[in-house]
Amino acid sequence: MAVYSLLDLCLDCVAKYADNYHSDIKSLPLGIKDKLVRIMTSQGTVTDFNITQLLHPEIHTLDLQNCKVSDTALQQIRCGQLRRILLRGCGSVTSEGVTALASSCPCLQVVDLGGCTGVTDEGVVALAHNCKLLEVISIRGCPAIGDAALLALGGNCSLLHSVYFSETRVTDVGVVGLATGVCSSNLRELQMARCQFLTDESVTAVLTHCPKIRIFNFHGCPLITDQSRGALQNLIGPDKIHQVSWTIY
Repeated sequence: MAVYSLLDLCLDCVAKYADNYHSDIKSLPLGIKDKLVRIMTSQGTVTDFNITQLLHPEIHTLDLQNCKVSDTALQQIRCGQLRRILLRGCGSVTSEGVTALASSCPCLQVVDLGGCTGVTDEGVVALAHNCKLLEVISIRGCPAIGDAALLALGGNCSLLHSVYFSETRVTDVGVVGLATGVCSSNLRELQMARCQFLTDESVTAVLTHCPKIRIFNFHGCPLITDQSRGALQNLIGPDKIHQVSWTIY
């Protein structure tokens, strides 16, 4: 226990003064480096400057949602085994960085871009074309995201089961494309709250073409009417939809 405690103390010190050890971090053993990455991401001290020294090709998870990173950081991530990356609220990240990430990390399964207001359809399209193993994606709170993103996901990502696109500018065209795409039989959760352009057509498409849908949220969509409530009545219960949230205007 004393050895591990000493190791933890040393890693905390390195994490706190990472920029002072910039040239030394890269040579650390992978197991030690993984511990350091977890400490620094939790503290929000991973930056565009130090990220290259911290990462290695075998890393699987990267949580940067508390860190001040930009496209520059994403362009330096060349981790072919990366499965999960969380970038929620990283306001300096744009489609340029996401496109670079997609080309370097083809094994991504979970991507959280929630609140990355600089991300457009272009970045999501790049993910859809390069990361065919994608299972979960969040683009909620990305106001520049539209139909092209959902169409690309629906056309390329057959393993996709959870998509969060609340507070975007998608229309029925995008939702129908997703619901009838290659992932239709796998989709289990859709969050499309506060999307002002969606109508009952989107709800009908999901209920018709996505037999495994279990969580469905279209709360705060002003164009969705009471017609959708009727369509839902026969789909709530055991082995059917477990959670649904909507607002009828």
